[in-house]
Formats: sequence, C-alpha cells, structure tokens
Amino acid sequence: MSQRLSGQRRHSYVGSRANVVALLLFALGLTAPQGVVARTLGPLVARVVEAAQWSGPSLTVGDAQTSLSIGEPNRGRLLQGVALESDDLLLVRSSTQGENFGTRETVEALRRAVKQVAEQFPGGHRLVVGDLSRARGGRIRPHKSHQSGRDVDLGFYLRQSTQPTVFVPAGPGNLDLERSWALIEALHADEGVQYIFIDRRVQRLLYAYARDVRKVDAATLDQIFEYPQRKSLVSLVRHRRGHRNHLHVRYFSPEAVAAGERLGPQMLARLGESQPSNDRQRVVHRVKRGETLARIAHRHRVDLTDLMRWNGLKRRSTLQVGQGVVVWKAGRRVAARADAHGPVCHAGPFGAVGCWPPPRT
Repeated sequence: MSQRLSGQRRHSYVGSRANVVALLLFALGLTAPQGVVARTLGPLVARVVEAAQWSGPSLTVGDAQTSLSIGEPNRGRLLQGVALESDDLLLVRSSTQGENFGTRETVEALRRAVKQVAEQFPGGHRLVVGDLSRARGGRIRPHKSHQSGRDVDLGFYLRQSTQPTVFVPAGPGNLDLERSWALIEALHADEGVQYIFIDRRVQRLLYAYARDVRKVDAATLDQIFEYPQRKSLVSLVRHRRGHRNHLHVRYFSPEAVAAGERLGPQMLARLGESQPSNDRQRVVHRVKRGETLARIAHRHRVDLTDLMRWNGLKRRSTLQVGQGVVVWKAGRRVAARADAHGPVCHAGPFGAVGCWPPPRT
C-alpha cells in the first residue's frame, strides 16, 4: 500500500512540474521568439516528460518486480529489465555501454549456471559476458537479436593465468574443457534455456570431451549437440558462424514474455511507442497418434524450441492425441528460406528417433 501511495505522490509531483513548465512555455511564447523557447526550455521539457513516463507504480508479482519481454528477440522491446553487473564470477563488458540488461529470469538463471560451474571447479578466471539488451530493448548493432532481454553472449572458459577481458577464439590449445562442459551441462539442465549457438569446431572439442572423458551416453549427446549433424532444428547447441570466440544463449523467460503479451501494448502506449509488428499467422495443429513435437516442428518448418515456447511446453513434455498445438507460421519469404534445410535428425527427449527429409511442396 505504501509503495502504491509513494508512486502516486511521485506521479503527482512530476505532473505538477509538467504543468509549471507548460505555463512557462506559454508565457515565454508571448514575449520571446520561438527559437529562444526551444533552446532554453526544450531540454528541461524532455527530462520532465521522460520522468513522467517512468514514475508510475511498478508492475509487481508478489515482492519481485516483473520484467516485460515484448515481441521477438529480433524485433522486440524490454521494459523493467534487470542489469547484470560484474562480480567475483562474471566480468560484464557491456555494462559501460548500458547493454547489460535482461529479463529477471534471464539474469538469475545465468548467475545460477555460472555459480554451479564455480562450485564444481573453484578458481579460474571470471567468465567474460558480452551484450545482453539495452534497458528498453531494441536494436543493438551489429546484432539482429538481443532486443527483448532474452539473449546473452558469453565467452568460453580458457586455460590461461591472466583474466581475459575480451572474447578469445577457443581451440584445442586454450579451451578449458572441464569448466566449459560444466557450463553446457548447467545450461542443459535448465529448462529455461531455449538454445545455444556455438561454432562447430568448438562443438567438436566439447562433444569429444563429454563422450570420451565424462562418458556421456550417445542419446544425451544428440539432445545437446548439433554436431556431427548439420542444421538441426531440435538440438540445444547449434552452429552459427561467428561463435568460435563466444557462445550465444537464449532463454525462454516465460513470465516476462507472458507479462509482455498482457501488458506490453499499454506500457508502450504510455511511452508513446508502437508495438513491434508480428507478421506470423496463428495455426492450431491437432496431434495425431505417434506424433512428437519434433515431427510437428519439422512439418510446419518451425524451430522446435519456438514451438515449445509458444505452447508453454518443456523438453520432457508429452503430447496427447487430439491436443491442440499452436504454431505461428512465418511469412512467405522466411518459409522459402527454410526450404534450404536438409534432413532433420533427432534422438532426443521426445522419443523421436531418425531423420526426415524436407516435406514436399
């Protein structure tokens, strides 16, 4: 109750300041040229308006502030994000540019994963963290994603005595396989991780270590790594060029996404901004006997992890015959690009084993 009253008082105070500025503008406009008004009071008006937009009471669930992830990671916004700061385990490079904000779920999950690595292998250098998102989301060049608080770039753990301050290409001579594999294990165990991008050359090193040293079974390795397959839509770790010196992690952040869908439009309207456009079409697929999420994702040419996110499902979820599965199908240009994908192979948690060629058009 006190927080609500405090928010109302702040809002009233800012509102009164805005009224005073408006009266000053009106009075000065009667006696001074328009250019003088713009130069003298323009910056003050901008600061007052920005304060008025953000001074209202916060959206809260219980005692914790809830982040809003609005739209898609490559066309979205972030409101009430949480800043990830450097500590004993993390060196956050992007904090100086203000590009270190994520949803609360993303920031907390990342800290849990890094803490698990430190508990298993004490010592070593701090993990270098690159970009997350801006405080209000939006485009960060040169990234296409990192717009809605669910993406984070992480360096690899390296075998070196000095603390790295930038992303360093990983290879057989410098990759700390123990700690890097422990990080992958922690991320794999977290149902909130959507997927990870790592260059195939680094995947190969981690795959061999997990198989030969850690004795991880083949089925689990197929769930985790795209390697030795190519262009998987279902594995957790996938190849993308440019990810030899760092890994890219995307989180589901279901609470922040739900809050963004429910309250994002009105929050953006208060800020005078428009909702990110969505050119996808909603389709409901009815589950048939023997179908798995992997097969449904392949049939509709969508990413398995996107299908999970759209329906609030997890890697170990089971499907019932007749169950409705929501699919958001992309536009014609994106669908045409998906035709280039080769066969999809999967031997993962949904029991779908084998490869399927691209569907005929």
